[in-house]
Amino acid sequence: MKTRLYGRAALVALALGCASAAGAQTSEQPATAQAEPQTEAVPEMVVTSREQFGKTSYAKLAEALKVLDHMENASGHHLRMVFKVELDKDKPGPLPIQLWAVYNGKEEVIESTPDGYFYVPYRADWEAADAKLVSNQAKGALRATVMLEVRPTEGQAIAYAELRQGAKVLDQAIEEFVGPVMGFFVPSIDQLDFICEPREHCRVNATLATGEALEADDQGRPFLEFGRKMDRRNPALSLAATGEDGAPTRLYARPELHIF
Repeated sequence: MKTRLYGRAALVALALGCASAAGAQTSEQPATAQAEPQTEAVPEMVVTSREQFGKTSYAKLAEALKVLDHMENASGHHLRMVFKVELDKDKPGPLPIQLWAVYNGKEEVIESTPDGYFYVPYRADWEAADAKLVSNQAKGALRATVMLEVRPTEGQAIAYAELRQGAKVLDQAIEEFVGPVMGFFVPSIDQLDFICEPREHCRVNATLATGEALEADDQGRPFLEFGRKMDRRNPALSLAATGEDGAPTRLYARPELHIF
């Protein structure tokens, strides 16, 4: 069995700030990343200025989004790239948090859920104009976690290979946003943790087509660990989120990456 020496490292702290999208101002501060001692968890990948996020070419990010868009159209399953966006620790700001895409003198609201997940779609017009993403928060006030929203067709299993490909798309997106920065190498995602929202009122059901339940972490959340053996098997997975009294739920796959 492999021993994990490092913990989760899929977070990106973003400063998307200005009071309104139309009045966005840029900053030339460089991106930074800090590493902890090897006995500690891998640190968050930190982007220190809104310009670093906005300057990241939407045209390049769109390459990853386009893959997910094609997968959705081809397979009928839905894997969407989303960002869990929150105020950073001890940072005040107006609520709710809002994001816009700004391009060609226009601005469009980025879709969000009540839980603070923002869906960044593939848009050919945004790609052509290399849209910038801005918020209603002050610079340095936001942090975001990039994930996959999983929306399987009811009653149908999802191929392991599809989730594996989705993780590779997240790898590509994290590379665009984060690094490598100052020589810090970002390892590939090797695990997806499945969570649901609203967090306190739902649970995730995750099993392989063979009937095996996925291994769960110490909080009872199932996870899928990638590896050569699983690549060869390519099992189908049954994934569903169940809410209390049939309440609506949303299912997400949160990336994990480790150094062994």
